[in-house]
Amino acid sequence: MLLASERTTMVFIEVIEVSQISMVVGENIRVLRQNRGLSQEKLALRASINTSYIGQVERGEKSPTIDTLEKIATALEVTVQDLFKPNEVGSIKVNFGFIEKVTYEMQRRPAWEQEEIYHFVRKLLWFRDKQE
Repeated sequence: MLLASERTTMVFIEVIEVSQISMVVGENIRVLRQNRGLSQEKLALRASINTSYIGQVERGEKSPTIDTLEKIATALEVTVQDLFKPNEVGSIKVNFGFIEKVTYEMQRRPAWEQEEIYHFVRKLLWFRDKQE
């Protein structure tokens, strides 16, 4: 039996190879780019990187640096963390771009402001649902 002062935290780590991470990141970049109607050339231009490099990253042939991932994420209007989500690829739908924009904007706000915005949106949706 553990006493309150003896609490422990268990951490489960899934070990995946770098090549798998590169594939996930590349696939997410490709899907996000396509959902935004961007060609590899337009994404490369927005991110200020080479077009052929975008293709190599999307195919998992290259592992970009954190700086490059930041440029790509900014060009796609998502966070760097979003590029690493393994389950996002299959679930990205037409509205994903809009949801990501809102998420990006919310993450840039202080916690108290996020809370206020969340409650405002909930009230707005409640009011709207009542009218239907």
